Amino acid sequence: MTKDDEIITDIFRSQLKTYPASTVTILGAGDYESLVPEGKFKSVKSVDINKKAVVISSLEPSDLLITNLLLEKMGYAFFINILKKVRPQFVCCSFYLSNPLGISEDELTSRLLQESYELFSRSEVSLSNGKTLIQLDFTVSSFALGLSEPAKTSYKVSGKELMSLSVFNVGTQKCEPRYQWGPGVRDFYLLHYIVSGNGTYVVGDHEYKLGAGDCFLSYPHREVSYFADARNPWEYAWVGFSGTEAAMILGATDFTQDEPYIRDTSHGEKILELIREIYLAKGNSFSAGINMTGKLYELLSLFVEDSSAEPVQMGARLYVQSAMEYITENYAGPITIEEISDYVGISRSQLFRCFQQVTGISPKEYLTQYRIKKACQLLTQTSFSMTAIANSLGFENSLYFSKAFRKVQGVSPSEYRATAQNI
Repeated sequence: MTKDDEIITDIFRSQLKTYPASTVTILGAGDYESLVPEGKFKSVKSVDINKKAVVISSLEPSDLLITNLLLEKMGYAFFINILKKVRPQFVCCSFYLSNPLGISEDELTSRLLQESYELFSRSEVSLSNGKTLIQLDFTVSSFALGLSEPAKTSYKVSGKELMSLSVFNVGTQKCEPRYQWGPGVRDFYLLHYIVSGNGTYVVGDHEYKLGAGDCFLSYPHREVSYFADARNPWEYAWVGFSGTEAAMILGATDFTQDEPYIRDTSHGEKILELIREIYLAKGNSFSAGINMTGKLYELLSLFVEDSSAEPVQMGARLYVQSAMEYITENYAGPITIEEISDYVGISRSQLFRCFQQVTGISPKEYLTQYRIKKACQLLTQTSFSMTAIANSLGFENSLYFSKAFRKVQGVSPSEYRATAQNI
């Protein structure tokens, strides 16, 4: 299964989970009926449009209609006729931004509005083949069954990362009552700003009740979960990011691993505006990446500006930045912390204190995490052996590499590769 197939499959699974339907009709380019959980629906009807591209017969009435790339094969008229035939409460449509029939978001939304449907959720993602997949989900408002609207708008970056600071994903979501993410672990930072409503953020054994105007931060490799209030579910905007400067910048804010939230920020409207600007600047080109990162710098500067923590000395920041640059250039070799401190021009103990002060971790932990991040790229993008990857990243041997990888990622390198290939 290719990366693009994985994305389409993940979207499909999300649709099945989100909508409270008793029957489902699937019109798609592939065998998706096998992915439907057994016993979840009273009736499941599936048609592969690659095999039955002209005549689709014997469709049953449906609560949920999922169409995977059907529109750009059949056109609007054929699709509307199918929609009228199965009369779904929920309609999920996938199509490419550029397609042979010129299917567009505005035209599709307009046509479904005429059929008494309204947009419930929108998302888009850039695929590895260079195309952009648009996902629009619609619902008949009288049958919405308590679902919030619009549910979610999101964008995930799949282009080349900037090493200093890069946007990973960005979006907004108006959650259903009790909607929950996690428990789970990510390998990047994720900042949420709560636009309205209430919810709970859980980190380890600690629970934080948060509401409109508050922000919360998820740290890499730390298990978290969060869920919306049952009566007043939250709506939030988020941006995920990573890079060599991320930890250093966050170290100058009031976010800490012990208190990963900020209550009632004074820059709420500006934070939301900048997250929206990051979303509007989206794209996988180098220029788009620079544009998104520029907006992200501006966003993070708001938190630095309002920080009540004792400012970190400029000298410490410069030492850490210099060490990070050395690691970026030399991580593939058998470098030591002594070599890094010699390059920076301070003692090993001084370097340790500077790293703890600026990033919250030691120089050795940073070096290991940097190498593991590069390892994840090699495991998913190449077929190199574990020995070759270990040698390419400055590890003593493949055994030490495997232990270090498992400590950071929670799984072995081979398990990580297998999961990435088979999700």
